[in-house]
Amino acid sequence: MKTNVALLAAVAVLLCGCGTYQYRILQPQGVAQPVTEKPVQVSYAPLEYHFAKQHDRLAMQIANPTDDTITLVAERSSVVDPAGESHPLRGRIINPRSFVRMLLPPMSLSIPYPDYYWGWGPYWGPYNPYWGPGPYYGWYGPPPVSYYEIYTLYDWKWKTGSARLRLTYERKGSTFEHNFEIVREVK
Repeated sequence: MKTNVALLAAVAVLLCGCGTYQYRILQPQGVAQPVTEKPVQVSYAPLEYHFAKQHDRLAMQIANPTDDTITLVAERSSVVDPAGESHPLRGRIINPRSFVRMLLPPMSLSIPYPDYYWGWGPYWGPYNPYWGPGPYYGWYGPPPVSYYEIYTLYDWKWKTGSARLRLTYERKGSTFEHNFEIVREVK
């Protein structure tokens, strides 16, 4: 019996397609190692970028080592997902000798709500005449919670393939751009 359970578990893992992913920076040139949990630093004057894998997403930290305030201009910055769809990025102000962070792709907003339709039986729901200790205690209670995800223009999916980032900054009245191409692939 134990052999059958172990065999069934191994087949389930193979069929679900569970795999780990890795990220590689294709542009700018010169970054050879893959991005893992240990940060990979990319110097792109005047800023420094640190990329790391965090909870199956790509974490990007943008550091400003200068004495000037640098602004990521939202209206001129975007990301192109592997399907070719362009998405806006939120603007950020990077103060002198500080940093900002972002996740790629960003996490969508999830709102919890009580799920009165979950389960079966006539007594599930918001009205519970038997609330509290008594002969029916344990059979009734608060409803389980479900989550509703809200997607915006900023949200996108990244299974595999390359994503392109165009980051436009403003510093002392002049603008400059940094372009990245990052690929997500099965390890």
